[in-house]
Amino acid sequence: MEFDLKSLDRDWVEGISGQELIARVQCRAKSIQGQDQPLVIDQADPHDFTVEFFAAVSAGRSVALANPNWGAQEREQFDALIGFGIASLGSVISGAKCSNAGHQDKVILVPTGGTTNGIKLAIHTWKTLEAACNGVQEFLGGAAIDSCCVLPLYHVSGLMQLLRSYHSDGYIRFDEDEVEGRCLSYVPTQLRRALLDKKRTQALSTARVIFVGGAPMAESLAEEARELKLPVMPVYGMTETAAMVAAIPVADFLTDSRVGALPIGETKIEVGSSGRISIQSPSLFKGYHGGEPLDLARGYLSGDAGYIDENERLHVTGRIDRLVISGGEKIDPCEVEDVVSAIAGVEEVMALGLPDPEWGQKLVVYYTGQELVDWEERLKEQLVSYKLPKEMLRVDRLPLDEKGKFLGPS
Repeated sequence: MEFDLKSLDRDWVEGISGQELIARVQCRAKSIQGQDQPLVIDQADPHDFTVEFFAAVSAGRSVALANPNWGAQEREQFDALIGFGIASLGSVISGAKCSNAGHQDKVILVPTGGTTNGIKLAIHTWKTLEAACNGVQEFLGGAAIDSCCVLPLYHVSGLMQLLRSYHSDGYIRFDEDEVEGRCLSYVPTQLRRALLDKKRTQALSTARVIFVGGAPMAESLAEEARELKLPVMPVYGMTETAAMVAAIPVADFLTDSRVGALPIGETKIEVGSSGRISIQSPSLFKGYHGGEPLDLARGYLSGDAGYIDENERLHVTGRIDRLVISGGEKIDPCEVEDVVSAIAGVEEVMALGLPDPEWGQKLVVYYTGQELVDWEERLKEQLVSYKLPKEMLRVDRLPLDEKGKFLGPS
C-alpha cells in the first residue's frame, strides 16, 4: 500500500478529525523536507506522535523513534547511534537509494534493548511494517482492526497498533475506556492488574481480542483468564519482527493450556538442534543501525529457545541469553551493572531477573561494598524507570558458586 496523504482523511484517530490530521501533517511535512538525517520522534502525546510519524512518511524522511523518558546514559547511546548517519543504511536496504525521496526508500529505526551494548535501533521499512500489519489482519479474519492502544508509540507494540488501524481502515483510540469489539495489546503485568478490577474485567470480556505478549505469561494468570473466558491471544514476536509473528488463537487458548502458537502471515519458524528459534518473515528487520551487517537470508536467529510440536505449533520455553523481560520491557543486566558499579563505594555487582508473579521477571541487583541508602535517586539520573531494580541487596559476597553460576536468593 503506497502512502497517500488522502488516506488520512477519515476520522480514524480518536480525538482528532481526518481533516485536522491532514492539515497538521501537511504543515509539518513542509517544514522537514529535504533533510537526510532521520527525524527523531520522541513525543509522549500520541496525537503529536501520529502527526510527526505521518509527516515524516509524507516528506520522504527516515524516522528514528526515541523514548522521551530515557535517562542521560540511554540518550547518549541513542545520539551516538544516530550520529552514524542515514547514508550508512544504503548497504542493508536492497536496491534502495536512501538519498532519494519516497517513503519506500526510507527507514524506520525502532529502539530495542539488546542483550549487550544497551540500546539498539532495528532497521525497518514501510514495507516490513506493512507486511506485519497485513499478516495480523489476515490472521484475525480480514476485517478492519479497531484498536485501544495503551502502550507507548515509540515501542514496537504501540507503533504497530497505530499502523494496523491505518492499513486496515480501522479506528484507534489511546485509552481503554471503550474496548467493546476492539483489539488491545497488553503485557502480562497489565493483564494481571486489570483482573484485580471486576469492572475492568467485565469490560475486557467484550473486547475482540486481547493480545498478550512481551514476556511469558504465567500459567496461573492464563488459567484465571480462561476461567473468566477473556478473549486472550498470547503472541510471540519482537522489535526485529515488527511485533507478533506467531500467536495462539483465542479459541485454542480457552480450551487447551498446552497448545502452541501458529505462524502469522507468511512467517516461517524453525528451531535448530540447539533449541534456538529462527524466524523468516516479510516483516523481518534489515539489521541494526550502526551495527555490523547481518546475514538474514536464512532468517533471524533469535535469543529465544523453544520447540515445534507434531502439529507444527511453536512453544517458547525461555531465553538463551541473559536478557531480563520485566513487565514486557527488555532490560540488559550488563547495562544496569555498569551504572551501579560507577557509584562510589560499590565493589562487585550482579544484576539478574528472578521469577515474579506480577512482572514475569523482576530485576534484582546484588552488590558488595558500602551500603547504599539513596540508590534509587542515583540510578534515576542514568536509567529509565523500568530499568530500575525492584530490589538492591547488599551482600558480603555475590551468590555465585565456584563456576560463577547463580546459587539462588539468599
